[in-house]
Amino acid sequence: MKVKLKYFSLEIENLLIIILISFFFSDKIKLFLTSYFVCYLFIIFHELSHIMIATLYGKKILKLRLSIAGVCVRFNNFSLGNIKKIVIYMAGPLANICLAILFNNIDFVFDINIFLAILNLLPVYPLDGYNILKCVLNLFNKQIFLKYVEYIFLSLLFILSIFTFFFSYNPSLFVLFIYIILIKYTNRNQVKL
Repeated sequence: MKVKLKYFSLEIENLLIIILISFFFSDKIKLFLTSYFVCYLFIIFHELSHIMIATLYGKKILKLRLSIAGVCVRFNNFSLGNIKKIVIYMAGPLANICLAILFNNIDFVFDINIFLAILNLLPVYPLDGYNILKCVLNLFNKQIFLKYVEYIFLSLLFILSIFTFFFSYNPSLFVLFIYIILIKYTNRNQVKL
């Protein structure tokens, strides 16, 4: 579903709409989806911190896309310096760390926000850590190392996910690895800051 608002367009994935509607029809589905929506609120908070800092630097939102995988924001092509980009990319993980500190007595909230902060700091495209590393390497004209660092982290994540799957029978890291790979190759055409 696409809605043209005054300043930007809002796009909501159809599957997310179906999930939202199904949430209100079944108590079993409601119980299952409650934790998903709580996590989704943390992701929205993460993205809103990016948006807030980017708009302070003069960026305009072109499109806000909500999907079951998260939130994607497209800005105008107004160029920024590398330091300002780093501040914008750091805003999301820092927001999650602030939430974790603020709600440190609620284990679920603390754990999810720390996980989101660490996950987003991985130097793997399209995560914030990749974009931060890209800006830092641009400052030193060492862009060539970006792909090597990304492949090293992807390889380490893959190896770690295989070990946790076979030795503790926990597939969550492997699912995370697959999720990152899917995002990596489906988001290659997004406009960057």
